Amino acid sequence: MKKSNDYSGFIIALVFFALILSSLVLFNREHDKESVAENRMLSQFPKIEDLNPMSVSEYRKELSAWFEDNLGLRDQYLTLSGILKYNLLHRAKTSKVEIGRDCFLYLADEGNLELETSKSAEFMEKLPEYAKVQQEISNKLKLQGIDYVFMIAPGKPAIYPENISGSDHIVTDTIGDAMYDYLTDNTDVHVYWPKDILLAAKDNEAGEALYLKTDTHWTTYGRNIAYRDMIDTMNSWGFTDAKPADVRFYESEDPYIGDLSNMMGPVTWTGKWLEEEDFLDWEVAAPKARVIDQGEEYDRFHEMLLRKNVYNPDLCAMFHNDSVPEKRVLICGDSMVGLCILPELAECFSDITFIWSYRIDQDFIDFVQPDIVISEFGERELKLRLEAIKGF
Repeated sequence: MKKSNDYSGFIIALVFFALILSSLVLFNREHDKESVAENRMLSQFPKIEDLNPMSVSEYRKELSAWFEDNLGLRDQYLTLSGILKYNLLHRAKTSKVEIGRDCFLYLADEGNLELETSKSAEFMEKLPEYAKVQQEISNKLKLQGIDYVFMIAPGKPAIYPENISGSDHIVTDTIGDAMYDYLTDNTDVHVYWPKDILLAAKDNEAGEALYLKTDTHWTTYGRNIAYRDMIDTMNSWGFTDAKPADVRFYESEDPYIGDLSNMMGPVTWTGKWLEEEDFLDWEVAAPKARVIDQGEEYDRFHEMLLRKNVYNPDLCAMFHNDSVPEKRVLICGDSMVGLCILPELAECFSDITFIWSYRIDQDFIDFVQPDIVISEFGERELKLRLEAIKGF
């Protein structure tokens, strides 16, 4: 019998060897590099000086994460995997994104799809503890002559639960409701929680969505509703006497690709994204506030941010406005304010300083000398961050 000259096994082995070798040769050596395919920063090499006998296991995990994150061509492989998963299985390449109904995308990480109080027993048990800390923060600020606002930005699943796939989700009580109710009933902390006004505006005549389909954040229309209500609410508390700024909406020339769509990546061989939604952009009609982005005060601000190890100092900001009575505001929070409504808020106060932080620091207060402090949490962050907040 004639022996077959079948080299297929050899060729397959050679291809695998070439792929492995290329990943090692092209290994990322750049510090603080971002993964475009996953929309996140790659893991850093763990510091050897931090190693001690009690942390060997944790160090090993960090070392493994660094190696896996920085393999060459990783983004390209993830993109290919995403295309195959979406077209063959109609799934996202990452378990952190859920493809919902009507082209809605949802963050499927950090407890974002489990905001209902019925799924949050541990959070509910700790409400008295969280409320006590917020009361202590309010009291401490009051002794310094500062008004305090605890703001909760509703999560997308709290406003649009019906488009979550997998089961029949309905609008119901979420952890934001529980936090608001408990603080209102058991403390004198002023809480701003715009869920009801957003739900009331959900079926608006203009047909405008309140949250972006491809993103975790509210639309310009949704956040403007919350902004105007926030100013009206603070006026009713006597914290200020401001008039919400007029905003002009207009259709953006470019389609919008949100943070969740970025995590999904391209879903076709031609590089098409899952959904490039039309985007209603905005601008303040007659802006008076200006960004402080240079000078001695700006330099001192960034020196403090670096010293306090604040998350991404470049996302923190200061505004000044000469056209309104003096009222200084410090906001410690996340992107629901920091990337969304700061320019609008800046039209209402003489000075606004935003710091991307879930905790209030006395150094922040000493620097800003605020009349009002706003602590803002995106709803899912209540579960993630409140445990670590012990006052300031």
